[in-house]
Amino acid sequence: MQFVAFDLESTDGYFSSGNICEFGYCIGDENFNIKEQKNILIRPISKVNIAYYRVKLAYPLKVYYSSPSFVENYSKIGTILQKSDCVVLGHAIHNDIVGINSACKINTLKPFDFCFVDTQILFSIYKNMSTICSLDKIAEEIGVEFNHHRADEDAKLSLLTLKYICEKEGLTFEQLMVAYEATIGMNEGGNITNFVSSKCMSQAPSLTSKNSKRRILSMFEPKVVDENVIDKSNSLYHKKIFLNRDAMIEDINLTRAVLNRLAELGAKVVNFVNNCDYYVGAMPEEWNYKGEIVSMTDFIAMLGDLEILTYDDKAILEQYNKEKEKRHKLELLAKLNERNKKAQAKQHNS
Repeated sequence: MQFVAFDLESTDGYFSSGNICEFGYCIGDENFNIKEQKNILIRPISKVNIAYYRVKLAYPLKVYYSSPSFVENYSKIGTILQKSDCVVLGHAIHNDIVGINSACKINTLKPFDFCFVDTQILFSIYKNMSTICSLDKIAEEIGVEFNHHRADEDAKLSLLTLKYICEKEGLTFEQLMVAYEATIGMNEGGNITNFVSSKCMSQAPSLTSKNSKRRILSMFEPKVVDENVIDKSNSLYHKKIFLNRDAMIEDINLTRAVLNRLAELGAKVVNFVNNCDYYVGAMPEEWNYKGEIVSMTDFIAMLGDLEILTYDDKAILEQYNKEKEKRHKLELLAKLNERNKKAQAKQHNS
């Protein structure tokens, strides 16, 4: 058996945009001895400004923009991820697999098929934690120095994390999967079946987690306001507002009240910082942003009275998950129909 740990970095902080700039990997044998480690630099599909996240990249942007494209690296990456007798590893690996699948889809390439495990989940089980643990904290515990946010280094730490857990538990990888009641994840045809464990407390739905709050907010639709009743003399009319994501999820009831109030004022909430009139929340120092930066507290004061309501967030999160599952099934059905049409056309032509 071999272990292939991998990690991605992107220039815009998104996993599905196609702007992957690093594919880092680390290959270990059945005893976790490192046989190969490399960072493959990839040219993003577009030159974009970094939004939403404070992304710390290992190399200057010009290095990525002069690197081979994902298409040029496709065969090399596929050979790595689809090695025979291999289990793929990653820390919070779901996002990285989404990134790989999205890059394949954007470039109309066949997605890679492989099985995988998530070392973030395994470590939380080992520590009996209900929260997830960052790579920095894991590195500190297992006594390993690494260059965080360089993809191959993050991949190496994922491999060393699994090695550490197996050694501490006195179990082989196969025995660990049994002891942790884990089900290996699968990426097949671009469809992800998640790595899960009945012993992982962090996999239980949590309304207070950042991911859950973001999902709940994604389901929110601000009230519809008649343009004719808006006071067009107010200072925010037709202004573009960017809300820092971290600031938005601190209090999602407050955020929903803010979104409703902005609709009443005729302001537009935008998803990118480019050309927005107000940036609300903390701004990273290195961003060259020339608009007006306002704290959430000061911005709320600009809005006037807010009507803060409570919502059934459990039901909203359940609805989000149902709709996500429905979309997944529809996408799968569409792919099957397309495959059947091609097969019928091929048979007809023959």
